[in-house]
This record gives sequence, C-alpha cells and structure tokens, in this order.
Amino acid sequence: MQPAAVPAGYGQRSPRVDRRAELHVVSGEGRQADQGVSPAFVAVMKTFCVLIALFCAVGFIRVAISSATAQALNASAELTETLDEGRDTSSSLEVMHSVYSAPTRVRDLASASLGLVDAENTVTIDLSEQGSTTATAEGASEQTE
Repeated sequence: MQPAAVPAGYGQRSPRVDRRAELHVVSGEGRQADQGVSPAFVAVMKTFCVLIALFCAVGFIRVAISSATAQALNASAELTETLDEGRDTSSSLEVMHSVYSAPTRVRDLASASLGLVDAENTVTIDLSEQGSTTATAEGASEQTE
C-alpha cells in the first residue's frame, strides 16, 4: 500500500455534531389519532343529514296529504253531480206522476181509448168490522122482504 492511496482526512477526527434538544413524549389519543376529520365536523354532518332526511319526509307527507285531498275533492264533485242528476230525475218523475195520475186525464183516456163511461149508480163497500155487521143486517132484511 502506498501512502497516496489513503483518502485525505482519513486519520483526522470527525466533526463534532451538536447535541439534540431533549425529546418530550406526549401521550397520544389512541384510536382517535388515526381520524382524518374532527369529531365536531362529524357531529355537524350527522345533524345536517338528519335535518335533510326530516325535510324530505315532511315533503313526502305533504305531497301524500295533498294527493289524498285532491282525490277526496274529485270524489265529492262526482257525488254532487250524481246527486244533482238524481234530483232532476226525481223532479221530472214527480211532474210525470202528477200529470198521469190526474183524475181528468184518467177519465179522458178511459172514455177515449177504452170507450168507458161514468157509472150512474155507485156502490161503496165498507170492509171494517162495524160496516160488515151492518151490511149483513141490511142484506138479511132485504132477503126477507
């Protein structure tokens, strides 16, 4: 070996490194140290999500109530229309009944269509209990005469 092959500064002392400051150990937060977001932010986001869900639920309920109200109003309108038609039909039937059951019309139809005439003598029969005993007594007296 030759002295020129030794690198320069090889036998000299190494430079002195400054002493480091003391290391202080701080106790960690365990599993919470791994979280990327703060717990306050997570609580705010949960509250926000609950409020959004509540808003949507109230909206859906409002739409359902509005739809049910519209259906009830449509059914009521149809029922009112049917009731009005029934009243009109009832009115026309009452008019027809009064016209067809008028005694003068019945006499005119009987005489014109069927050739019937008014009777000269009329007989009234009383079928009550008192009337039947009277009729029997009169009938018996007529037969004896």
